[in-house]
Amino acid sequence: MTYFRFFLIAFAIVSLSNATFAQRQKTKNLPFYDDKKLHYGFLIGLHYSRLHIQRYSELFATRDDLDTLKAANPMISPGFSLGIITNFRLGNELWNLRFLPNVSFYERSTKYTFEKGSVLTDLTESTFIELPVLVKYKSIRRNNTRLYMIGGFSYNIKVAGKKELIDTHLITKDSNLEIQYGFGWDRYLDMFKFALEVRFSHGIPNVLSIEDSKKNLADPIGRLTTHKVALFLNFE
Repeated sequence: MTYFRFFLIAFAIVSLSNATFAQRQKTKNLPFYDDKKLHYGFLIGLHYSRLHIQRYSELFATRDDLDTLKAANPMISPGFSLGIITNFRLGNELWNLRFLPNVSFYERSTKYTFEKGSVLTDLTESTFIELPVLVKYKSIRRNNTRLYMIGGFSYNIKVAGKKELIDTHLITKDSNLEIQYGFGWDRYLDMFKFALEVRFSHGIPNVLSIEDSKKNLADPIGRLTTHKVALFLNFE
């Protein structure tokens, strides 16, 4: 439900902004902006993420000391990102290749529910350097606006986490590969281009670190991946 609300808010902002600017006939800003082969910028991102249990372990049903565990449910948690933008024009102005290195901060929690009604919430905090390489396809420019779609892959490297709590937490691996896709809205202003972008991310490999996690927390899980939806503010 949180993902859905986040999507609706982002969609409403894009729609209202586009409708407002469309009612005004302005001089075309930055008319030669898209002729550049290369340009730079920075981004600020707000995201909601969660771990996703794709498969439970056979131990969940067979180990005696796990009999009282009813469910393990990853929770949705907020976070934010800061990064830079490197944009290459591909052929014509409608296609771009984008390299968007950023630092992302995560809180990820999993709720364990037991038969007698007790609940354990496991929380881990981590910082990742993320290296997305994405292809951007834009619509024809209309006055000072464009819509676009974007997609590609991101390789993520963990650079900080609460290692001192390694004996009490569910720990993920130090790297991850995600597929990313989304859509956005470019607005050409007097001095720079602003873009509002919604992007979805889905992890591909199993990120569960069985050796590092507390066994009673990791043993019920067979395969663990990451999911994220983010709203980015791009300044270029």
